[in-house]
Amino acid sequence: MEKITSISNAKVQEIKKLLNSKEARRLSGNFVAEGVNIVKDIPCENIKSLFMTEDAFERYPEIAVKCNEIVFVSEKVLGAISDTKSPSGVVAVCNVSNNKEVCRKKCIVLDNLQDPGNAGTIIRTAVACGIQLIYCYGDCVDLYSPKVVRSSMGGIFFVKVEKLSSKSELKQELLVLDMAGENLFSIDKKPDEFALLVGSESRGVSKEMREQADKIISLPMNKNMESLNAGVSLSIALYQLING
Repeated sequence: MEKITSISNAKVQEIKKLLNSKEARRLSGNFVAEGVNIVKDIPCENIKSLFMTEDAFERYPEIAVKCNEIVFVSEKVLGAISDTKSPSGVVAVCNVSNNKEVCRKKCIVLDNLQDPGNAGTIIRTAVACGIQLIYCYGDCVDLYSPKVVRSSMGGIFFVKVEKLSSKSELKQELLVLDMAGENLFSIDKKPDEFALLVGSESRGVSKEMREQADKIISLPMNKNMESLNAGVSLSIALYQLING
């Protein structure tokens, strides 16, 4: 097997571009996932190549069999292609599989959401609730960036991500999560098809989406707390809409 020991190697430089550049990810249709637990759960068809230390190759044979193209790397090279402080020895180059058919009856809309941690939490919750489609409206964090992929704990491989230009593209009822809305827990009839929207952490829901909402909903809170972060708020609302 090939072994890379130089950080100037072309493959190493390509991975670094995928780690650091949204444009590189968009143009290539590839992104990077790392960590033993995440890579274990990636569908084999999504893995293009695996970069592993020889020690990781021996320790995790169940990962090694997931891909035909395995490249050994030195510890120094591993550090150069890792986005974490303590690399686990496994880095995967993956493809964005946005051509798959998904159920569109229930989906999520991220409205100018910027925080990678919140985005990852939302993706994990979406997958846990059976949601297969996430729309990004406005200036959202790249859902294939290393921090979001890591925060999603591999959930990104089980959703389809699409850009939303306007509310007119939605066939579902648009439910906007906002503090000024109707108490979600007091709504008797939940819609069978909906797009649940959450706004940015700093600015909230955009004016245009709030004005076009079919319904604005909120979560009841104790007077001592003004709000929850975007990831927690959407998670609670989504579970209530689906299971409440």
